[in-house]
Amino acid sequence: MRNLGAVQALLLASAGAAVLALMDALVKSLSGTLPTIEILFFRQVGAAILLGALVFATKSSLPHWSRMKTHFIRSIMIGLTAFSFFYALGELPLGLVTAIALTAPVMVAVMGVVVLKEELSKTLIAASVLGFSGAMIVTFGGQETPLNANGSFWGWVAAIVSPFTYAISIVILKNQTSQSSAQVITFVQAGLIALFCLPFLFVSDFVVPQGDEVWRVAALGILGAVGFMMFVTALKHVPASMFAMVDNTALVWAALYGFIFFSEVPHVSLWIGAIMIVLACLMVARKQVRKSPKR
Repeated sequence: MRNLGAVQALLLASAGAAVLALMDALVKSLSGTLPTIEILFFRQVGAAILLGALVFATKSSLPHWSRMKTHFIRSIMIGLTAFSFFYALGELPLGLVTAIALTAPVMVAVMGVVVLKEELSKTLIAASVLGFSGAMIVTFGGQETPLNANGSFWGWVAAIVSPFTYAISIVILKNQTSQSSAQVITFVQAGLIALFCLPFLFVSDFVVPQGDEVWRVAALGILGAVGFMMFVTALKHVPASMFAMVDNTALVWAALYGFIFFSEVPHVSLWIGAIMIVLACLMVARKQVRKSPKR
């Protein structure tokens, strides 16, 4: 694959965000009838089948066993992220869960400093404070908060855990993109997460999808595979902290899908807090763009 410029890579990642936001809407539509672990399993096994066929067709090499430990750890983080996020979607509005997830880019930037030894700057410190403040407004400024959750307390816990584990997975992924292709990384991840789900399926009440649930379940794997491959491909060409800014576009898509499919109207505090988070991420991204070499 030819090298992508920073703008092209960010556009590709933004398209991936739109695809994954549509997948999230499908997850929310299924959460009332299927257990979260089952939704996660169907999403990953569908992606594994599609990507496995692609890996076989392109004769791509699978990771060496010496690198499987990293794939294993990252897959656990992605699995925890997806399970937490899917569970939260079943308990809270789509736009609200997505807004909380927007804190992940700032977490990625901070972890980039700690783990990847990227530069610690005044910009990053200011962005972290701004992003955290925005997250507090989103969490406590609306009609639904952890203090009046009315039975959705664990939904709030899941929504808060999800961006943290996601940030860890992105930092790990940044170290892997030079080792394997996008389809191989995504295939291994999907296969491992599906295997992780199996023991939990055996001890839970398995629900067989009925009617239009069948096509929605099938679409989960397709949208998940396509969206994440877009992300992985884009991540090959931009720094982790710069790439993270595209997650901001997910809120727009989530609000749109939430309104169209679930008649959800976001509270004004969500937009105020989200704007603060977006500005925080843009501060980090702008600094990274300045440091990136011109193509």
